[in-house]
Amino acid sequence: MSTPDTPPDPPEEAAADGRTKAVRKLGDALAEARQMLPLLADPRLNAVRAERLRVSVTRWLWFFLACGLGYTTAGVHDFLARGYTLADPMWWAAWLVEPAFAGILVTLLRWEAEMLARGLDVTASAVRRLKRLLLFSTLVMNVVPTLPVFDGVTFNLGSFFVHLVIPLIVFYLAEVMPVVQQMCTAAKTATTMTDTTNPTPEPAPLPAPEVPATAPALAPTTPSAPPAAPTPAPAHAPAPAPAPGRVRLPDDLAAKVAASITTAREQGRTPTVADVQAVVRLSDALAARVLADHTTNGHTVA
Repeated sequence: MSTPDTPPDPPEEAAADGRTKAVRKLGDALAEARQMLPLLADPRLNAVRAERLRVSVTRWLWFFLACGLGYTTAGVHDFLARGYTLADPMWWAAWLVEPAFAGILVTLLRWEAEMLARGLDVTASAVRRLKRLLLFSTLVMNVVPTLPVFDGVTFNLGSFFVHLVIPLIVFYLAEVMPVVQQMCTAAKTATTMTDTTNPTPEPAPLPAPEVPATAPALAPTTPSAPPAAPTPAPAHAPAPAPAPGRVRLPDDLAAKVAASITTAREQGRTPTVADVQAVVRLSDALAARVLADHTTNGHTVA
C-alpha cells in the first residue's frame, strides 16, 4: 500500500515461466471451450434447440397474425355495416364475417403445417385457391371503404396504403408459417439422424491386442476345443474388436463411410476409427463397429 510520500507499487511482474494474468485468463477460456465444444456438438442438444426455436417462432407468428386479423376485422365490419345502426342485426352480424374467414384460414394453416412437418407437400390446387379467395375477399373489404365511393368519404393515401398492405402481410405470414414448421422439423430430424447410439448403453469392448503383419496365426490352446479353420494373416494391423451387432446408418452416411475407407486403402494405409469419425460423430466403440461392418477380410463392403 502506497502513501503520498511513497511511490506507487510496481505493476505485477510476469512469472518465471511467462504465465502472466493474461496468459492464465486465456488458458482458462481455452479449457472452458474444450469442455463446451463436445456438448454443443451433441446432436440431441441441437435437436432440442431446433424444437425450442420452432415453438418460439411459431408463437410469435401466431401473435402477429392475430394482430393483423384484428385490424382486418375492423375494416371488414366498416365495409359491411355501413348504413346500419346498432339496433339492426346486420350491424352485429358484420363482426362475424372476418373471424369466420380467419378461422377457415387458421384451420387450413394448421393442417398444412402438420403435413409439411411430416414431409408431405400440399400440392392440391383447391387449397391454394381457397387461401387466395380468403385473401382477395379480405383485401377488397378493407380497401373499398378507403376509396371515395361512399358519400362523405375523403381519400387518404396513408389509410389506403395501410388497408392494402396489412391484408397482404397477413396472407404472406400465413404462407410463411408452414414453411417455418417444415424447416425446423427438417433441422431437428437431420441432427437426430446422426445420433445412432442405442437407448440402452452397452459396455465398451476391450480392444484386441495389436498383432504384427508377419505374425503367424496362433494355434488353439484348449485341447478340447475343435481346431479353428486357418485364416490368412492380415496385411495390416486389425482394428479394435467390435461388439456384436450391426450399426444402422442412413444410406448417405453409409456411402460416405465406405468412400472414406476406400480412400484410406488407396493411400496405402489401414482404415481406422478416425476415418469413420471424420464422416459421422460416433464414440470409439460404435465407430469400431461401423468400421468392422464395412470391412471383411481387408476389403471394403459395398
